[in-house]
Parts: sequence; C-alpha cells; structure tokens
Amino acid sequence: MKRINKKNRSLKHKVRLGFLVLSTILLFSSVIAIFEFTRMNKAMSGTIEDNVRSVNLARNLTMLAEDYNLEMLNAMTVSDSGAVVLFTEPGERFSEGFAAGLEELRQAFTTSTEHAQADSVLLAYTAYMQVLRESTEIMKQDFQTRRDWFFNRQQPFYLKLRGYIERLTSAGQAALMDNSKKVDDTFYRSIMPAFASVAIGLIVVLLFNYFLNFYLLNPLEKIKNGIKNYRSYRKQYTVEIGNRNDDLSELNDTVRDLIEDHKVATRDKV
Repeated sequence: MKRINKKNRSLKHKVRLGFLVLSTILLFSSVIAIFEFTRMNKAMSGTIEDNVRSVNLARNLTMLAEDYNLEMLNAMTVSDSGAVVLFTEPGERFSEGFAAGLEELRQAFTTSTEHAQADSVLLAYTAYMQVLRESTEIMKQDFQTRRDWFFNRQQPFYLKLRGYIERLTSAGQAALMDNSKKVDDTFYRSIMPAFASVAIGLIVVLLFNYFLNFYLLNPLEKIKNGIKNYRSYRKQYTVEIGNRNDDLSELNDTVRDLIEDHKVATRDKV
C-alpha cells in the first residue's frame, strides 16, 4: 500500500491555493482599475474645469470691452463738449478690469495655442489703450471731431482687440472639445483593466473548474463506481487515478485494500 508523501501538497491545499490565486488576480486587477479611474478623473476633471473657466473668462473680457466701447460711444456722440465729465479718468476702470481678467485667464490655459492667442490679445489691448489716452483731449472737441475720432481712429483698434479676444475664446473652446474627447478615450483605456480582470477571472474559473474535475471530481466518481460495481456485481476493483501522491491516491489505495480484505474474509467464511 502506497503512502502519501508529506512533501506533496494535499488536495485541500491545492484547492485553497487555486482559490487564493484567483482571488489575488481579481483583487490586483480591481486595484489597477480603481487607480486608473481615480487618476483619470482627477487629471481630466481639473483640465476640463480649466477649459470651461478659460472660455468664461474670455467671454467676460469681450463683454467688458463691449460695455466700455458703448459707454465711450455715448460720451463721444453727445451734442455738447461737456462729455469730458463722463470720463474724468478715461479708460482707467476698463484698464484695471481687463488687465486683471487677462492675468486670471492665463492661469486657466491648458494649450500653447491659448498662450499664443493671449499674447496677441495683450498686444492689441496695449495698442487700444494707447489710442484711449487721446480721449481726454478729444472729448473737449466739438461733436463732429469726437464722432470722427471714435469711428475712424478708436473703433478699428477696438475691433482688432475684440477679434483677438474672439480667437482666444475659440482656442479655449477647441481645447475644451479636445480634452473632452481625451476624457472619452482615457475612459476606455482606464476601463480596460476592469474588462481584463473579468476576462482573466473567467479564464481562471474555467481552469479551476477543469482542475477540480480532473483532480477531484472525476477520481471520486471513478472510486464511487468501482465500489458500486464490486458491491453489486462483484467486479474486480481496478480503479486507477494516475501517478499521484495525494489524498485521493491514498483513498483509492485504501479502498482497494479494504475490498481485498473483504474478499479474503468472505472466502474464509465459506
């Protein structure tokens, strides 16, 4: 009768080891998926937030410039020379608000295109402010002089400034669209580990199912049928479960020995 080698792992140990391997793989894959989701969410959420803020701040600059332009239009087109009262500090409020808004806007940029457009806005704004310095003296002139200065001198610089602001807004919107697309792409890339973990889990389950059938269920079925055939039909017990040194091998040898002992006892009685 063969004896199980202590160095060989028991059947229970093999089953536990299989479940441990499966659990480790699934846990590791889940951790990777969670890490990727978290990293992607933090990175892309911050970028999208900056893009939205950039677009909103650029629009605020446009409204600020338009409001000041309308205010100056009203002052320049009044019928008397008292318009200077409306602009005791010409362009100062606009200048402070625009400069602060542009500086805040720079903090939200995520692409080099936005930085380049912002430089163009700054140049156009500087030229526009140079022209606005003339308004103090122009407002003291007659209606026709003021009107001509506004439409022929100031307005072209304003339109140029507004055009560059609109380009800056478009650059922010383009960055927002690109980053939104990247969010979708990154989402699919980050979710792949989750799908991979499921696929690997299914493969491991199938392999583990094969392992259980090959090493445990099929041998037990053979031993059961061998015992049943001996009891019912007195057939020779010839079950073999391969060259193994584990609990089932020992069980099979023990059953064979018991059947042989039973045969001997039966003959002795006869």
